Amino acid sequence: MQSLESAEVIEQLGMPYIRAQSSFDELSDDVIYRLLDGGTILKLNRGEYIARFDEAVSDFQIILKGRLAYYKHWHDRDVLIRHFDIGNQVGFDEMIGLINRDGTDVAIEETLLLSISSELFFELHVAYPGEFGVLMINLARELSREIEVLEDVIRQGTGWAGQPGTGT
Repeated sequence: MQSLESAEVIEQLGMPYIRAQSSFDELSDDVIYRLLDGGTILKLNRGEYIARFDEAVSDFQIILKGRLAYYKHWHDRDVLIRHFDIGNQVGFDEMIGLINRDGTDVAIEETLLLSISSELFFELHVAYPGEFGVLMINLARELSREIEVLEDVIRQGTGWAGQPGTGT
């Protein structure tokens, strides 16, 4: 795992690419630059991981490039819960919900993560209140989509809506 400078990442990916990510939808370049400059950008090679168990949450990540597999730790096992793609957030629900971390993020391919601390998140709220609201909508939209996927999994497994459950 390696830390990268924001200027290097902007040059490598380009602002049009970064601006097109769902978490940054409708944000100004000023706000995006503030997040990139004030956050921490990590590069994970395939197979590298961030394991975090019982840590208090003080940040969340946005995937700038690549893909992660998220394994939730449960009863002394790590269970693959889902994959996160470019533009997705990782850990926002834990930060907002004050939930301790209980999982491992594994890079499926070379992955760049922008880590946004709770301090930077608050600073954005103070400095750019309107765009902070837009960012919250973007993050809430993604959480809503995650809930929809989970509801489908539950429906399929329990026979919800009159269909026989598979039990898997």
